[in-house]
Amino acid sequence: MNNTLSPQMKAGQKLRALIEENFSSQEEFAYEYGADLRTISRYINSGINKIDIIQGLADWFGIQFADFFA
Repeated sequence: MNNTLSPQMKAGQKLRALIEENFSSQEEFAYEYGADLRTISRYINSGINKIDIIQGLADWFGIQFADFFA
């Protein structure tokens, strides 16, 4: 069985980790970022499949795009 995560799921997990490190909740992050909580939850649970969204999040957190896949 292959336990390797897709790049989309890696990006979602990285977003979860960044939120946990920097915010008290997903709700707080969604408010600060200006996104709907359901959208943030979908990114975390289903992955992020759009490069421009990942780049926007990387810029917002002040990290490199590639860090979402490390």
